[in-house]
Amino acid sequence: MSTYTVDHLAKAIKLLRRIGIDGVIIGNTCIYLELNERRLEGDIDLFVTSLSPLVEEERIRRIAYENGWSIGTTELGTPSIIMNINDIDITIELYENILDFYIPYDALELCKRRKTIANEEIDYIAPECWAVLKARRGSNQDIDELLMMKDLIERNELKLDQTLLNNTINLFGDEASYIRNRLKSINIL
Repeated sequence: MSTYTVDHLAKAIKLLRRIGIDGVIIGNTCIYLELNERRLEGDIDLFVTSLSPLVEEERIRRIAYENGWSIGTTELGTPSIIMNINDIDITIELYENILDFYIPYDALELCKRRKTIANEEIDYIAPECWAVLKARRGSNQDIDELLMMKDLIERNELKLDQTLLNNTINLFGDEASYIRNRLKSINIL
């Protein structure tokens, strides 16, 4: 797992925007950003809003090749880009709504946060939305990460807006009660 700084993140987002890829960070990076951490680790999960990573995959591959970046694939089959920034390899996984992976557009809009880092505006989802996405998926790893979030909350390092949390859950329709029960079972809701 690579470790890098928020300045590396800002440069990666800037480079992606130059080639027409923009979006909202949806992974664990958003928790680091909310906590104002300068050091980050792991890949960057980007929900792409400017194009379809699946439809534009060949274009993404071509542009990555032209820039000397490597291409991989996410667990959902969407492309990922590995770029080297100041001698550190950073993986950006490109996501969109596909099959069981679904984020309502209204949830993205409701939960979107923005930070300016190294003169680059970085969009990411609020921790409340991140918690809902983790609870919805519900893998063992997701539950472990939610338990780490609970620990941050108990140590007063992170606060969740319960209204935002409930409003986000409600955007998931038929799955709302399932998500709500999972979050209640680990005392996040």
